[in-house]
Amino acid sequence: MKNRLALLFITLLTMGNSYCQNKDSKSIGILEPRVEYHENPEGLDVRQPRFSWILKGEGRNRVQSAYQIAVASSKEKLSQDQADIWDSGKVVSNQTNQIVYEGIPLVSGTKYYWKVRVWDEADMVSTWSTPAFWSMGLLKFANWQGLFIGHDVGYNKADKYDSLYLPPARYLRKSFNLNKKIKKATAYTTALGLYELRLNGNKVGEANFLPGWTDYDKRLYYQTFDISNNLREGENVIGAVIADGWYAGYIGYALLVRLDKVREFYGVNPSFMGQIQIEYEDGSMETIASDQTWKSNEGAIREADIIMGETYDARLENTGWDAPNYDDSQWKMPKVYTYPNGKLQAYPGTQVKNTEILKPLAMTEPSPGTYVFDLGKNIAGIAELKVQGPKGTKVQLRFGEILKNDGQIQTENLRKARATDTYILKGEGVETWKPKFTYHGFQYVEVTGFPGKPTLEAITGHVLSSIETDASTFGSSNAMNNTLFKNIKTTQSANFFEIPTDCPQRDERLGWTGDAEIYMRSATYNADVAAFMTKFLVDLDDAQRWYGAYPNFAPFPYSRPNQYAPAWMDAGVIIPYNMYKVYNDTRIVEYMYKGMEKFMQFQEDASTDYLRPGGGNNWGDWLAVNEETSHDFVGASFYGYDAKLMAEMAEALGKTEDAAKYANLFENIKKAFAQKYILDNGRTTEDTQTSYALALYFDLYPNDLAEKGAARLAEKIEKNGFKFSTGFLGTKHVMLALSKYGYDDISYKIFQQTEYPSWGYSVENGSTSIWERWNSYTKDDAENSDLNAKMNSFSHYAFGSVAEWMFQHAVGIDTEDAGYRNIIIKPAISKEMDFINGSYKSINGNISSAWNWKGREVQMNIEIPVNTTAKVFIPTSEISNIKEGNKAISKVSSINILEYNGEETILEIGSGTYSFRVKGVR
Repeated sequence: MKNRLALLFITLLTMGNSYCQNKDSKSIGILEPRVEYHENPEGLDVRQPRFSWILKGEGRNRVQSAYQIAVASSKEKLSQDQADIWDSGKVVSNQTNQIVYEGIPLVSGTKYYWKVRVWDEADMVSTWSTPAFWSMGLLKFANWQGLFIGHDVGYNKADKYDSLYLPPARYLRKSFNLNKKIKKATAYTTALGLYELRLNGNKVGEANFLPGWTDYDKRLYYQTFDISNNLREGENVIGAVIADGWYAGYIGYALLVRLDKVREFYGVNPSFMGQIQIEYEDGSMETIASDQTWKSNEGAIREADIIMGETYDARLENTGWDAPNYDDSQWKMPKVYTYPNGKLQAYPGTQVKNTEILKPLAMTEPSPGTYVFDLGKNIAGIAELKVQGPKGTKVQLRFGEILKNDGQIQTENLRKARATDTYILKGEGVETWKPKFTYHGFQYVEVTGFPGKPTLEAITGHVLSSIETDASTFGSSNAMNNTLFKNIKTTQSANFFEIPTDCPQRDERLGWTGDAEIYMRSATYNADVAAFMTKFLVDLDDAQRWYGAYPNFAPFPYSRPNQYAPAWMDAGVIIPYNMYKVYNDTRIVEYMYKGMEKFMQFQEDASTDYLRPGGGNNWGDWLAVNEETSHDFVGASFYGYDAKLMAEMAEALGKTEDAAKYANLFENIKKAFAQKYILDNGRTTEDTQTSYALALYFDLYPNDLAEKGAARLAEKIEKNGFKFSTGFLGTKHVMLALSKYGYDDISYKIFQQTEYPSWGYSVENGSTSIWERWNSYTKDDAENSDLNAKMNSFSHYAFGSVAEWMFQHAVGIDTEDAGYRNIIIKPAISKEMDFINGSYKSINGNISSAWNWKGREVQMNIEIPVNTTAKVFIPTSEISNIKEGNKAISKVSSINILEYNGEETILEIGSGTYSFRVKGVR
């Protein structure tokens, strides 16, 4: 009773003081205004786009009490506060993201300008945000005036299994004259295949591999470019280079397994469609669209394939072809192709861009005339060549992730991926070249045929990715773990390439669903993947099988027997759930909902007494070591987890009946699961690390046996020398389950392990990325160092799913509800580590958490963004052991004491920075 009265007094005192403390503070400010997750996006086709922003402000407990969004048809009107499109008025709300536009209907091809201001906790209004904009794409078919055009290069005469068919790129151009002053010009472009848009001698935009990969029979994406500043009076030239890409080129392992079709899964010949819409200052309009008045030809790009590589013969360059004053009289009339079956839509994701440039660290010559350049880390991207020599000299580039004992690159693990680029010199001074329509996974570049001996300047690495891995930081007292974090980010960058690929180097590069769902939450900590995963979920929804299962990968151009697998197909539920949990995105959940219901019905139909069997092409706990968990156990456990997540998502959508239905389903699965797989002593019938990890993390244990199950998992880990026996599925969940039940010390021992199998094993063996296999390579073993297993990727993010544990437990950053409005700070403070620090840029701003031992005390430093609150879990039950600065926390007005018990004290804090000193931590 005494403790309760003291707690009540402290809480009332805190509440009374907290209101006044910011009365003299400056108003809060606005950062990063975005629309549909993008900054100033061009060409949206979302009829009611969503707004978001992040807040900044001095002091503590800063909150937004209201907002106002103004949308205008011009910059001038916006600056004069004339919101002629939409004025939300003052809306009393702390919402800063997923705010839906509710103005007048938006018009095709129109640009809109917007700004926002907010009111703080004292009703003080901020200044308006920096003006931002978005434009609408072409919303109706009638808006499109272009034809799909290409260039006829013949057809495939090669044997499909024994000879590669690699047709040249196609070149298209159109010359046109402008004689009036331009007010605005916009290009809308797409291709069946890949394209690069050219205008007056320059590439348009920064993105590569446009328009992206889709199921072309269902949808085809297009891009929108504001080219108002790229046109001139007089002659202008618009051009496009097009190549096979995913549309007509080689995809994945089709050639390896000798499918009936090994390329051209969507179509045979790439084609381009686009148009420029020009608005003149006199109010007149003009459209220049792709049609038969354009010209077509071949050029220097003789081969272009995403997997196989690119060949460029500089002797065949059509110099100046994409600029004025070029004679195209020898070019042909383009061939017209039919419209695709798929719907034209604006690209929703994040496009592939050059995110980093790498200079080689070293060059070796393992054999005469063969030079190997080391870029320092295993990336996805291309190599730029700089060379000078005689005309006709052929320089060849090959790519490898590791070196053999003799210093040569290892290429056996590439399987059927030729992964070779060739440049033929024109012999005119220093020549610089990089490919447009291929990419590779590599750390090492082998150069042969180079005239003379190259210097380090001959090769430059260009890292390509759809994301920036800049959302988080991590540091610890263990150097190996810090390297591991770098490797995780490097591997995520390499594989988040248009879709979440399994690997970037070999003949695969498919959007494997099991890898994606395992890694999804880790992905969100390292990068803003909201738009990227929105696009992938469209791919996944398009790929759903007619009978309800989600397939093994998406997009799904072909299949082998058994199209789905438990724990892989569950990506259709797990990824949307994490989009909701991390970004508070209910719109994507709504988009996926019918498909998810169909999937749940598919599972129900296949189940007996609420247990789903491990049917399909069950990959199981892929690459587990020494222990095998049954396919039925995997299938049953994921079915239960799906039901649990479906209940929460249905509740978020206001589907209360569905929420109750799925909650009841989960309870029935849990009961049936326990009866079949969990013994009275708390052990599972499987008794594998993975079986305990899945059952515990998915809440499938009876409440009275869960502690025994966790103890058994801890015992198994300890008896195994604090090492894994798990594969893709178990590894992600082992440490999450251990820390959930208080076994943080054991989690840290696994985390710091350097013996096989462990993350430290790869780091100790020189890895710069995450491997597919625990034992992919051993630098000191003559036999294993030349390991050339066909299933051996050195850039495979699945085992990097430990990032989820690193941030949720080691750093201690999580969200209580959806979208990090109510944050949890609960670091796993352990004597196994001297210190941990980390940060995460959430959709509501930057969150940081750090802890370190100072003698017998623990120092905790925390930053909470404006307009959020956090529950901080401090590992002592004695309030007197906790100080903020030099003050007892009971005297700090900005801190509420929510609870203290025999294990910990739970504090509630608002925005700001905090530094706690804690005694009595065990």
